[in-house]
Amino acid sequence: MDATSTLAKPTVSLSDRYLTVAGQRFHYIWLRDHCLAPECHHASSFQKIYDVSDRSTPPIAQSAYVQENTLVIDWEDQHQSRFPLPWLLSYAYDSNSEVQRPLPQPKSQPSSVPIFWNRAELEANPPDWTQVQTSSFDTWIKQLDTYGFTIVRNLDWDDLDSFISAIGPVYELARYGRHSTVKAVPDGQDLSLSYDGNALSPHTDLTFIPAPRIVQLLYCVENQATGGESVLVDGYRVAQDFRDHHPDYFKILSETPVHFRQFYQQWDYFVSQQTPIIKLDPTGNIADIYFCHKNFGLDLDLPFEQVEQFYEAYQSFSRYIKNPAYQYWFRMEPGDCQIVQNFRVLHGRNAFNPSSGTRHLEITYMEWIYYTGRRDFHQVKPLYLAELTNTSHGEQQ
Repeated sequence: MDATSTLAKPTVSLSDRYLTVAGQRFHYIWLRDHCLAPECHHASSFQKIYDVSDRSTPPIAQSAYVQENTLVIDWEDQHQSRFPLPWLLSYAYDSNSEVQRPLPQPKSQPSSVPIFWNRAELEANPPDWTQVQTSSFDTWIKQLDTYGFTIVRNLDWDDLDSFISAIGPVYELARYGRHSTVKAVPDGQDLSLSYDGNALSPHTDLTFIPAPRIVQLLYCVENQATGGESVLVDGYRVAQDFRDHHPDYFKILSETPVHFRQFYQQWDYFVSQQTPIIKLDPTGNIADIYFCHKNFGLDLDLPFEQVEQFYEAYQSFSRYIKNPAYQYWFRMEPGDCQIVQNFRVLHGRNAFNPSSGTRHLEITYMEWIYYTGRRDFHQVKPLYLAELTNTSHGEQQ
């Protein structure tokens, strides 16, 4: 049923504890809690002023009617509430109704349906990576939601900070500052595994830090070295296939907390966290992947008899990740900015020859909440503007 047809001649019926309007039921206590009257709801911050927990008795509606596409409720305590119907129906929670909601719900929703990919599928349907001069935030955040990564091309080095700042603040790590430089030059000094020319197997970063969800931005300043192709793996797809083919192993990796650790000798920091390698959400869906053999800790909180079986599961999952069928390879060029959901997509690189030319990358981390916050702002903006429209109609009783 179309919501606009319902709104043509909406009817309101009152019951003891709730009312029904346009086919949706709303409890009086819920309606009173979310009243948009100026004395109940702050117009500029969109926060509640009225505290329904202060009531000693349940609210009772004396009358309710629809006027100019607005539900008007007169309460027994002489208070009046006004709710724009499109706004109200967008928050409907009556699961028995089939009425469509006319506005998007104010919840964090991906801008597109995620696609769990492998190498063949991604190469058969390659995304059109955005040009920074012509792309908008909505364009590449949709790719990020869909594939777990995106590539913004032709971004000038001088514009990198302003590009990042337009999204949100940087997540600074230890003494790295805003950016972590990974630069390999002929005859240079190797400082860590990231700086030499060896291959890096696919992994997620910061597994050892109990941080919120993180996005990694990898910017290419210069890439003259031979080899060093970037490698990406969709951890959600790997974990999904792993669950289908090895349910017992999947259960072990999703239920066994393991330790990840990092010892920063030069900065006097030791950081660690304990988490399952595959973390599930409350409904059992795959939520986060923590995988980095470099930081996999020494201590296992497992009975002696279960350690070998855990390693069987761990090695099997690792073989899936290293399987070229799941790995998408490409070469980063100067001006490319690779943006990766660090909780979903694993990243690595093929070996390169440091003596063949300079390879200079800059790494930045940001919390995922700033991406979703920017994205969701545009999705829910109509709802909050509807609140402003309602409260601008003058003083209410």
